[in-house]
Amino acid sequence: MLVIMGCSNDTTKPITGYLKGMVTNSVTSFPLSNVQVLIFNANTNAPVGTAQKTGFDGRYSVELPPGNYYATFSKLGYDNIPPEGISPLPLNVIAGRTTNYSVQMIVSNIVGGGSISGRVTYMGSGLGGVLVTAGDTTKGYSSVTDGGGYFVINNIPAGSYTMQGWYSGYESTDTLVVVNTGAETDNIRIILTAGSAGTVTGKITFLATTNIEVDVALVHPLTRHTIPGLSTMTVSQNYTLLNVPPGKYLARATYANDGKVVDPDWIIKNGEPFVTVNRDTVVRDFSVTGAVELLSPTNAPTSTQPFEISDSLPLFIWVPYSSADDYVIEVINQNGRVIWGGFASNWSVRNVVTTETQIRFNSDTSAMESLVRGMIYRWKIYASKDDHREPYGWKLISASEDQMGIIKFVR
Repeated sequence: MLVIMGCSNDTTKPITGYLKGMVTNSVTSFPLSNVQVLIFNANTNAPVGTAQKTGFDGRYSVELPPGNYYATFSKLGYDNIPPEGISPLPLNVIAGRTTNYSVQMIVSNIVGGGSISGRVTYMGSGLGGVLVTAGDTTKGYSSVTDGGGYFVINNIPAGSYTMQGWYSGYESTDTLVVVNTGAETDNIRIILTAGSAGTVTGKITFLATTNIEVDVALVHPLTRHTIPGLSTMTVSQNYTLLNVPPGKYLARATYANDGKVVDPDWIIKNGEPFVTVNRDTVVRDFSVTGAVELLSPTNAPTSTQPFEISDSLPLFIWVPYSSADDYVIEVINQNGRVIWGGFASNWSVRNVVTTETQIRFNSDTSAMESLVRGMIYRWKIYASKDDHREPYGWKLISASEDQMGIIKFVR
């Protein structure tokens, strides 16, 4: 726990805030103890201190300097929050105030899963902020080391896995680990070395929108976690990522709230932008377009603080997008599950479509769950255009931004 005190003109003023919450079972609402909670700086992805565990009452509390953070939650027998492949919700901590962030964990569908724990070191010392992965050819599991270099990866099916540590400018040898049913494989040591690395570079092409500078990052292809240290901003619409360890990555552009998104039609047609680096230079370009602008309810573009709503059936409103014939709504809960709208897994089916620029939550009664008091959600809009030349008779032409549409139901 970090405690900072400050005085000015003989008056003590709080210069820290709190991030507090409770972790419960999503079905029974019973509190969950011994849940590992990791706090990260949302701007740098660096861990803040060491991991802590929820108490017998399922509660956790962290004192933090003002800023943007995110939290991850992990417990054997339950799905991680956020789940693999889903970006964590940003949380804003304000001096003298408490930011409440409670979560409901879903029982894992991995029966008899085990765990792996250990430490990542460099030159004998623990290294924080390292992405640790355990995977085979199709599926990966991961965690990030805390400030002391320690990690735990839960809910891994029994089997053999290759473990690696990922950090800009470093590389690790493969470590083979066997996970047994319901058991913990502990004391795994992953040793990083400062080795020769490669480069990923490219340019951004803007489609029907103005040119700006955008952020670019590399993420792990199986777990979708950003590789620590491998993110940058473009310069004159070009970017270069140095010190890239050998491996395969998924490249990501314009994640920040900047009015731009990667053209979704480009992704559907070209596939996700993977890159393989082997101590060489790899070129990966992106096509970017203007984002769909959300009006209400949503956080401000300059803040990641969720916008509080009291209506269990909120009316989602957005700005008309040029050339769009209709729109697709998607609502995601804080556990990363799509609870309304979205697409089929291969993008072939749009689940909830409207020609209007507003729609009320669950207006077609197909939502998988109702909004829960105290929970945070994120809604997103995709703009599509009729096109008989496309396989499905339509194509996506834009989307709203990943860090917009963040709301909290408080009734």
